[in-house]
Amino acid sequence: MKNKFLLASVTFLSVVSLFACTSPKKESNKSSAPSSSTNVAKETTKLGSKVREEISDNDKSFAETKRIGSADYGYVNIPSDWVKYTNEEGGDNIQYSDKSVDNVIVLNATTREKANVAEEVEFNAEVMAQRFENGLNEVNKVVKSWRSTSEVGGNVAIQLNMILKSGRYVTSWFFQVGEKVYYIACLGDEKTLAQLTSYVENTWSLDGTGAVTD
Repeated sequence: MKNKFLLASVTFLSVVSLFACTSPKKESNKSSAPSSSTNVAKETTKLGSKVREEISDNDKSFAETKRIGSADYGYVNIPSDWVKYTNEEGGDNIQYSDKSVDNVIVLNATTREKANVAEEVEFNAEVMAQRFENGLNEVNKVVKSWRSTSEVGGNVAIQLNMILKSGRYVTSWFFQVGEKVYYIACLGDEKTLAQLTSYVENTWSLDGTGAVTD
C-alpha cells in the first residue's frame, strides 16, 4: 500500500511539472471562462500575520504552521512539520510533503510563453485547469473529478477536485493575477486535504514575510 501511494505521488508530481510547459493537444481559441478582467479579484497583499488575525481564535491549528513559497509563485502556510520534497519529476515546482510523503502540496505559476499557449488562443485559469485535468486523465489515474469556485487569498479561483485510482484525493486551484496563472495542487487523504484547503484559501498571497528559506 505504501508503494502504491508513493507511485501516485510521483505520477502526480510529474503531471504537475509538465502540464504548465507542454503544448496542449486540443485547445479552442475561446474559453468558457470569463476573461481575466472579470474572473480575477484584486490581488491580495496581506501579511501572513494579518491573515491569521482574521481567522477565529478557536482555530489554533494556524499557529502550528510555517510559510513557504517564492516571489514568483506566491506564499502559503502549511503544517510546521512538513518538509521540502524533491525528486526528478519535480521540475521547477516548490514542493513540500509530510514525513510519510503521502500528502503533498505543490506551488507554481505560468505565463503564456512558459505554457506554450499560442497568441490566438485565450490564456487563463480555465485553460490551465483543463490541461491539468487532461494530463491526469491521460495517465489513467482519475476515478472521479468535479469543479467548484473558491477564493484563494481574495482571488477567484477554479477549484478542481479529483479522486485517483490509488485512493488519494487531489485538490487544485487555478487563478490569474496579471499575466500569470498561479496554481496550487495538493495530493493526499481526505482529512489532510480539508486542512490544506483552509490554509491555501486563507493564507496564500504574494507577501513572503516570515517565509522559510530551506
